[in-house]
Amino acid sequence: MINFQKTLIKDRMRQNKLKKNGLLAILSMALVVGLTTSCGEKRGATANKTGAQTEKRVGVVKRGNFQERISATGNLEALVEVEVKSQVEGEIVTLAVDEGDYVQADDILLKLDPRRIIEERRQAEANVDAAKASVTQAELNTELKRAQLSTRLSKAEADYKIAESNLDAVKAESSSRLTAAETDIQTTKNALEQDNLSLEQARLALSQAKLTLIDNETALKSAQVNQDNALSERDRNKDLFEKKYVAKRTLEEAENRLANAESQYNSAKQRVAAQKESIESQKKAVKAKQSIIETRKTTLKYQELNLEKLKEMRSAQEKRSQLQLEIAKRQMEEVTLTIDQEQVVADQSKIIAEAQHLRNESSLESVKERLEWTTIRAPISGTITLMELEVGEIVTSGRSAFSQSPPLMTISDLSQMVVKTYINEVDMEQLQVDQVVEITSDTYKGKIYQGRVMEISPIGVERENIISFEVMIEVIDSPPELKPGMSTDIDIITYEEKNVLLIPIEAVQSETSITAVAQIGSGNNQLKTDQAIQLKSLSGKSFNGKISSVQSGQLLINMDAGQRGLRPGPQTFAVLSNGRQVADGISTAVSIKRDKYVMVDGDSPTRTSVKIGLQNEVDAIVLSGLQNGARVLLKNRTAGGPGSWGAR
Repeated sequence: MINFQKTLIKDRMRQNKLKKNGLLAILSMALVVGLTTSCGEKRGATANKTGAQTEKRVGVVKRGNFQERISATGNLEALVEVEVKSQVEGEIVTLAVDEGDYVQADDILLKLDPRRIIEERRQAEANVDAAKASVTQAELNTELKRAQLSTRLSKAEADYKIAESNLDAVKAESSSRLTAAETDIQTTKNALEQDNLSLEQARLALSQAKLTLIDNETALKSAQVNQDNALSERDRNKDLFEKKYVAKRTLEEAENRLANAESQYNSAKQRVAAQKESIESQKKAVKAKQSIIETRKTTLKYQELNLEKLKEMRSAQEKRSQLQLEIAKRQMEEVTLTIDQEQVVADQSKIIAEAQHLRNESSLESVKERLEWTTIRAPISGTITLMELEVGEIVTSGRSAFSQSPPLMTISDLSQMVVKTYINEVDMEQLQVDQVVEITSDTYKGKIYQGRVMEISPIGVERENIISFEVMIEVIDSPPELKPGMSTDIDIITYEEKNVLLIPIEAVQSETSITAVAQIGSGNNQLKTDQAIQLKSLSGKSFNGKISSVQSGQLLINMDAGQRGLRPGPQTFAVLSNGRQVADGISTAVSIKRDKYVMVDGDSPTRTSVKIGLQNEVDAIVLSGLQNGARVLLKNRTAGGPGSWGAR
C-alpha cells in the first residue's frame, strides 16, 4: 500500500511539473523516442490484425549504474541573506547603491539627514560640562570636611594604641613564664615517653627471650629423641656386627651418629640454661624501668600544677589590660561612627553630582551612536537583491526586536546558493543528509548542476493535504548564472549500484499460474480432461478452472490466473460442473507460481525466465537468466490501439 501511494504521489508530481510548463504531450512523445533510442533500437513497422501499424522495438541488456531517485521541485535562495534596517528615523539624503549592485562589507549604502541629531549632541555636550563642574565643587567640599574629621580620629586612635601596647606587654611577660613551664613539662613528657618506650622494648625483649627459651627447650627435646634413636641404632648394629650380619663400617657409622647426637643434646641443654639466666636478668631490668617511670610521673604532676597557677595569674592580668583596651576601643568607635555619619552627609552631594555627570555622558554617547547610525553600511559582502528607496524618503527605525518596519534593502551572498524544496513523508525514510542531488532549471535547459542534501527539517508541514518536510539542498560551487527565485527540478539520488546488469523495465513481463490437485477417489466418472469446473470454498466463493488430467483418483486443474482470493496450500472445496455440484469435501492442494520472463529477439522470439532485483521507472537489475548484450522485445505502441509485446 505504501509503495502504491509513493508511486501515485510521484506520478502526480510528475504530471504537475509537465502541466506547469505546458509540455505534457510533447514530453510524452519525447519519452517514447528516448526510450527507443537509449534502451533499444527501431525495427521495421508491421501490421497487426486490425491493419494498424505497430513498431517493433528492441532493448539491449547492458551493464550500467542503477539509481533510485526522489524527484521534486524547488526554488533557489541565497544561503546567507541579510535584511538591512535603519536604527534611527530620518530622511534619506544620499543613496549610494542600486538594486543589483555588489557591495563589500562596511560599504556605505545610504545616509540619513543628521541635522536634528547634531543639535541634540550639542545640547548633550553642554549638559556634560555643567555636570563636570558640579562634581569638581563637590570634591573640594568633601576634602575639606575629611581634613577636619581626621584630627578627632587621630587622638582616639592614639589612646587605643597605648591600651593595646599595655595588653601586649602583659601577654609577653606571662607568656615567657608559661613557655618555660610548658617547656619543663614537655621535657618531662618526652623523657617519660622514652622511659615507656624503653620499658616496652624491655618487655618485648623479655617476651622474645621466653619464646627463644621455648624454642631451645623444644630443640633439647628433639636432641634427646635423636640421642635415644642413635643409641638404639648403635646397639642394634653392635648386636648385628657381633653376629656378623653387618660390616664393621656400619657399626662405626652408627657410633659416629650417636656421638653427634650426644654433642647436640649437650649443646641444647647448655643453651636452655643460658636462656633461663638471661630471662631472669631481663625481668630485673623491667622492674628497674617501671620504678623510673613512676618517679617521672610524680615530677610531671608537680610541673602541671605549677603551670595551672601561672595560667591563673596570667588570666587575671590580661583581663585588667583587656578591659582598658575595650574602653579605648569603644571611645574610638564612637568617634569613628560620628565621623562616618558626617562623612556620608559630606559625600552625598558629590555622589549626586557624579551620578548626574554619568547620566549626561551616557546621553551624549547615545546621541553620538545615533549620529553614526545615520550612515548605513553593508553588514556583509553580497548583491543587493531587493531595494525600493528614493532620496527624500522618510524611513522608520527597525532597531527594536519587535519592530514591524519593512527592511530598507536585502543583501544576498550569491556565492553559495541553496534550493528549498518539500519532500512527501512517504519518501522520508530514504532521505539522508549529504546525498547527491542533480539540479536542473527551465532557464538553462540541458544543464545539470550538482548539489547535496544539506538540511532536513525534523517537523512536517501540511501542503495540499499532504504532509511534507522542508529540505535544503546546497548547490555545489554555485554558478553565477543561478539567481534567487529561479524554479528548479531536483533529483535526489537515494540509492545506487554501479556496474550491474540492467534491462529496460518495458521488456519484463509477469505471468501467474495456479494449479490445484484434488483427491476425488476412483469412484467418480463424471469428471473428464478439458472439462470446465468450479471449486467452491466453505465460505461460498467459487473459482473457475479447467481439468488438465484425471488419473489415480487425482484431479489436476488449471485455475484462471486472474481470479482473486485463492491462497496456496491444502484446502477443502466442493466441485461443480455446469453449476451442479458433483463432489463435496474434496481435499485439494493449491499451488501458485509467479514467473517473470522476457521475449528474446530473433527470427522466432524465445520466451526466457529471468530473476529480477531492484527496479525503478526505467530499468531493472537482472540477477539471472540473461547475459550482457542480449536483445529483448519491448512493449509496442500501436497508433490508435492498445500496446502489444514485440511484433505480432
